[in-house]
Amino acid sequence: MRIYPPTDYLPLNVTGGGIREFMQLFRQLRRRWVKVEFLQEYDESGFSGYEAFKRGYYEEAARLVREMVKSQDEIYSHARRYGVAMTRVRVCRLPLSSYLLNYEFAAYRADIECGEDIRFIDEREISDLIAETGISDFLVFDDEKVVALIYDLASSTLREARLVERPELVEQYVQVADRLIALSTPMLNSPLYLESRQGRRQEAAYAVRNGSAR
Repeated sequence: MRIYPPTDYLPLNVTGGGIREFMQLFRQLRRRWVKVEFLQEYDESGFSGYEAFKRGYYEEAARLVREMVKSQDEIYSHARRYGVAMTRVRVCRLPLSSYLLNYEFAAYRADIECGEDIRFIDEREISDLIAETGISDFLVFDDEKVVALIYDLASSTLREARLVERPELVEQYVQVADRLIALSTPMLNSPLYLESRQGRRQEAAYAVRNGSAR
């Protein structure tokens, strides 16, 4: 049954590439937050790390995106205070995009250090699920609310954010999220990450920063 994009929803406000109501929803969390990511690049124009990536300054981009992630004190302090489990499932398409290799890997490593569970899965492994549901990017808040993210595929910019609260439809998204979590692999154990030159380099740098060898 196709559930994406949802047709029974409330529109949220998209501004600056994000959702205006995001923190309002996040502050209500008490159990878990799940984000599923399908696009192989997201337009983050205006953020210095992404601009550095687009210019080919990959080391600077990695440094800046790590700093940005670790500056999100309100998000991670809330998660720690209430014991909110934060899980992000990244659907990967081969060959891996430059955006993933040279930008998102660094962001995800910082996310992990801040307490997120980052998981990778090869898109080919869920082709049946995609065909059945039409699924793409979405967020789950405490298994009670879902936000479907609708992107313009040509520009990779966020076009719509649709809030779903009807319990039976939310449950269908939750089931998809749980299936993706079960099928995916933690990033630090995923061949998609560990067998890439960028992943090996990043782990070596992390080991040096932390005074250990992997």
